[in-house]
Order: sequence, then structure tokens, then C-alpha cells
Amino acid sequence: MSESIPQAEDDCPLSAGQQARNIFCFAGFWCLFYLSAPVSYVGLPHANLLEQLGNSNTIANLPHAIYQWLGAMPILVAWFFPQPKMLKPLLVLPMLVMACTTAAVPLAIWSGLSPSVVTWFVIAHGAVFGACNGVLLTTMWEVLRRGVSSSRRGKALGLTFGVGPLLACIGSLVQDSMFAKAPMTGISIGLPFPNNYAVLFAAATPLLLLEMLIAASFVVPIPNAVPAASAESSRGSEIMSGLRQFFTFRPLVVGAVAYLLVYSGGNAIFDNVSLHAKSVLGEEVATTLGTQQFLRFGFKAIAGVLLGWLLIQTNPKTMLLTTTAILLFGMAWVLNAEGRWYLLAFGWLGAGELFGVYFPNYIASSSAKSQVRVNIAYLNLLSSLVGFASILFGFIADRFGRIASFHTAIGILVGAMLLIMAALPARPTPREFE
Repeated sequence: MSESIPQAEDDCPLSAGQQARNIFCFAGFWCLFYLSAPVSYVGLPHANLLEQLGNSNTIANLPHAIYQWLGAMPILVAWFFPQPKMLKPLLVLPMLVMACTTAAVPLAIWSGLSPSVVTWFVIAHGAVFGACNGVLLTTMWEVLRRGVSSSRRGKALGLTFGVGPLLACIGSLVQDSMFAKAPMTGISIGLPFPNNYAVLFAAATPLLLLEMLIAASFVVPIPNAVPAASAESSRGSEIMSGLRQFFTFRPLVVGAVAYLLVYSGGNAIFDNVSLHAKSVLGEEVATTLGTQQFLRFGFKAIAGVLLGWLLIQTNPKTMLLTTTAILLFGMAWVLNAEGRWYLLAFGWLGAGELFGVYFPNYIASSSAKSQVRVNIAYLNLLSSLVGFASILFGFIADRFGRIASFHTAIGILVGAMLLIMAALPARPTPREFE
């Protein structure tokens, strides 16, 4: 009987059993997303595929850049579809579109289209994932905020980002067996280029469809409905009030700026780190793409468990400093490692990528429940500027060399670290939405 009644310390109206269901749906959704990471993580596979198709560093960075530029999409969705009843449709529909777009890439390759046409399909894949992922992320954070109590959030994040990256390791091993002549597993499928990339994208499609089914399984508490006429007349004023709150409440706006800096210095540089591996490893790099991804997600799995525990023991600000520090260490490794030791950089940077979990968690902790999705959407909108960082790093690499782009990334991360330490409270308290 006690399982059907929310605990007194919960800030969620759902029963403990329903909250557990949401935690497992949240974990299952992202675990499958991680399993398809060789495709769903727009960046490394796209950059390497485009380079092998004969494109420049700047074009190779373009899918990641467009992915970031489409950060305005969740803002529009949050503004015009703010109702909690829209949460599940806003998870299901993007997953369907992403699955169809992913299936289009192998069809383009197997149809024998020219490299320039295939290039546009790959760029379009990054664009669609940028628009849809933004909607998914903002919606998922509101689902988590409404459907799981704050006291259980550390467990939810620890489970999701501890187990999820392990599945990404499995996906990386499969990728390694398709790309490498001497894969880590010892089993080589030996697919030639570009069929190896075609199979990779084709294999991800059913996983995305399965995520769509999980998204439909969340239990979302629906608050008392606002009369339609009242809601219609107040929509514009609510949007303006929300904008004022976001850009005048220090934990929100400073947290968003710090997120923009960390995203630029610690994630937008990832493509150049992968492309630079050829300078360190020579032609052997063609066989290490799966290894790069394996280390990226293997380290992330370990960090996911440890960071979930650390959140329970400390506070949201500590998580921002910790993930940024890991990224700084990773970039230092890039500049100093030689030979195959260079590959460990993908592990350190992969662990630091969990900034993408703990910065939104900081914003969610700083937000009233009714404003979580729109505030995360504003965060995504600012992070769309990271697309310019991707292009900037590509330009710097073409003009001054990749080492110069790495020094630039380190400078950005140091600036973010100083901003976090000086301007953000350890435990932000939400300001009530007016």
C-alpha cells in the first residue's frame, strides 16, 4: 500500500512505483540513444565520413555546426506547445523523424549517388538531429522534473549515465569490427568504404524506433487545466515574463553563459581532436575510430556512476566545476600525449561530456516546474552559438593548424571555470514564476 502513496519528502505527485517507471523509461530511452551513439552523436562519424568523401576541415565540421545552430527549435515548441499534455507527443514525433532521416543516409550511399550528394544527406542528418534533439532534451527534462522527485534525481542520473555509456561501448565495438582490420574484439566484418558507414546508419534506425515506443510509456502528471480563453489571452505575457525571468535571474543566465563556453571549448573541438589523430598515429588512425568511441563512452560510463554519487553528496555547482575540470585535463592530454596514448584523450573528453547533463540539471534546479522546459529551451538557444565555435575551430585548423585550435579551446574552458567559481551559487533556489 505504501508504494501507491508519494513519500512526504517528495515534490512529485506520482506514486513511488510510477516514479520508478519514469526513471527506468528515462534510463532506457537514453541507453538506446547511447547504443546508437556512432550515429546519434552528431560529430565524429559525420566529420570522418565527409573527410573521406573529399571535403575540407570546414565542411567536415559543418554537420556539428548546423546541429548547434538549430537550437532555436525547442524555443518555438516550448512557446507554442507549453501544455504538459503535449510532453509525450513531443517525444514520440521527433524520434520518428530522426529514424526516417537516419535511414535516408544508407539509401543515398547504396543508390550510388555522387559524393557531393551524399555529403548533403549527411549534413541534413546533422540538421534534423539538431532540431529534434533540442526538442527531445528540453521535453525530457520537464518530464523528469514533473515525473520524478528531486530526492530521486541523483539516482536517475547515475543509473542513466552509468549504464547508458556502457551500451555506447557496445555500439563502438560493433563500429570497430566494421571499420578496423584488427578490431579490439578480434572479429572483423571488413566492410569497405562507404558501405561501412551505410551499415552503421542502417543499424541505428530500428534502435531509434524502439526509443519512440519507450517515449510513449512515460507517466506524466497533468496539473489542473487552465481555461482555454484565459490561456490564450495570457500566452504572450507569459512568454515575456519568462524571458525577463531567465535573463535577469543570475543562476539561470550565468549558468547558461557558462554552459555555452564549456560546450564550445569542450565539445565543439571534438571533431578536430579526432581528425588530428592522423597526425599522431599516421594511417593507422583509419582503424581506430571505433576505439575512439569505445574509450569515449567507457570513461563516460565510469564517470556517470561517480558523478551521480557526487551529486548526492555535494551540490549542483560542484558538478559544473568537476565536468569542466575533466575537459581541461582532456585537452591538456591532447597537447602532450604521443602514439597510442593519444587515444586516451577521447576517454577524458567523453567523461567530461557529462557537462551536458549537469548544466541542464543546474538550470532545472534553478527553475519552477512550469518553466523547466522553456528555460532549458533558452539554454539550447544560447548553445546554438556553439555551431560558430565548430566552424571557428575548423577555420583555425585550416589556417593555423589544429594545435592552435586546441589552445583556443583551453582558453575558453579556463574562462568558463573562472565564471562558475565567481558567479554561481552552490544550491540555486527557483524563483517563483510570475
